[in-house]
Amino acid sequence: MATPFVQGRLLDKDLSCTVETACAISDRPIVFELDSDLRYRVRPPAEKPVFFIPMIDLPNLDAPCIVDDF
Repeated sequence: MATPFVQGRLLDKDLSCTVETACAISDRPIVFELDSDLRYRVRPPAEKPVFFIPMIDLPNLDAPCIVDDF
């Protein structure tokens, strides 16, 4: 999920990705787009899925990898 944000910053380019998944409870499709400026757009028919963009304090990161800090 961090790909467009991280790669966009590293390459100094505007990037985006589309995620297609399904609700674990209802199995209804969820499709959303995320860009390198951390903007997102949820496509219909998804209602308002709950997702978040975690913020990491990189200078104080103790874990060997950002993923390990979650």
